[in-house]
Amino acid sequence: MSFRPPKTLPILSIFHNARSSKSRAALQLLLDKQKRPDQDDAYRVDVVDYEQTPPTPDQLRQVSQFLGENSVPVWRRMIRPEAQDMVHNWQEAQKLLLDRPALLERPIVVDWEKGQAALGRPTLAAVEKLLNQRLKK
Repeated sequence: MSFRPPKTLPILSIFHNARSSKSRAALQLLLDKQKRPDQDDAYRVDVVDYEQTPPTPDQLRQVSQFLGENSVPVWRRMIRPEAQDMVHNWQEAQKLLLDRPALLERPIVVDWEKGQAALGRPTLAAVEKLLNQRLKK
């Protein structure tokens, strides 16, 4: 007789603030898409209340790499709009977010296994795209 250990589910983390309607909507989207048609889970959801458990420097660095660059520098996109003028580079942004985690833009959904992350602002389209890529066979 052979024994095969159970397959570990991928983990999708959401850096979440329950007071944010966008964050609540992103969490609901994660939960709604978590079940496959056969009712097995497609992934595990890790809810991180970033004000209670701030991201570590390594997590911030990894998330910034997973978000990738576009026309707006990634470090600027990770900071709430009202605080973006307070920083001018990644080092300043990281220090600000470590000192004041409430300034982290939210929600951020991270697929650690696939090395992808998505910001749920201004819409949840990027989060939906990340989930759809995760659910593809």
